[in-house]
Amino acid sequence: MHEQDFRMLEGRSLTLPELGREIENITGRQIKDSTGEIKRVVAHLPNFESDTDTFVATYRLNHQHDFIDATFTAPKRERNRLTEIAVNVKLISYMTKS
Repeated sequence: MHEQDFRMLEGRSLTLPELGREIENITGRQIKDSTGEIKRVVAHLPNFESDTDTFVATYRLNHQHDFIDATFTAPKRERNRLTEIAVNVKLISYMTKS
């Protein structure tokens, strides 16, 4: 639906509130939470040598059942500050339930 515009955000470093504002600008819809619902992605094979973890922030749109998943990486040592630091956006997906 908004794949072309989302691709421009992929690979960028943004804070989650900045990403939320960009998603609102692209979709023309307001999101419920500026940082989304954050969940850590657990790999099948842990990579202890990596200094980053992978997460998904789910941004839910007001007045719709649609949502946007943003997959991103962040330094392991900053795991407790994900809503404050710039994260590296990897993939953005629009999901619709209509």
